[in-house]
Amino acid sequence: MKPENAILLRSLLETRPVAALGTLHDGKPLVSMVPFAVFRMEGAAGFLIHVSGLSAHTRDMVAHPDVSLMIVESEDEAETPLAIARVSIACEAVPVAHDAQEYGVIARTYLKKFPEAEPLLNFTDFHFFLLVPRSARFVAGFAQAMTLGADTIESMLETAN
Repeated sequence: MKPENAILLRSLLETRPVAALGTLHDGKPLVSMVPFAVFRMEGAAGFLIHVSGLSAHTRDMVAHPDVSLMIVESEDEAETPLAIARVSIACEAVPVAHDAQEYGVIARTYLKKFPEAEPLLNFTDFHFFLLVPRSARFVAGFAQAMTLGADTIESMLETAN
């Protein structure tokens, strides 16, 4: 990957506040919007989302943990819609139990990016999921598409700010 594309990908992963989450719902695709934060711990890296158990996408992730996360550059930053940088990441959705040993670290990581979400931590129907990357398709701009393995995405996450 070109150095400038690596910088762009890191920027998307670190600075964008929301992503599109694709799940399988009653045998059909469902896409919703979720705030996300990058998570790194002891060589593991992925994306944290904090979602309500009442939402369809949460039930979908429990039933079918293969999900997709799409992070998109602001359209204001691209010359044309065809050149909008984006990355679509195939992930495994891993639920995080409220009593998990790493729950405190996960909550602090998420709240660092979204401090306004703190009251939601007290809602018993809200749960963290760690989305573990498996592969990705990164489009750095018009005619600049590439497939990335899990190791490349994890490396980007581990070295991002």
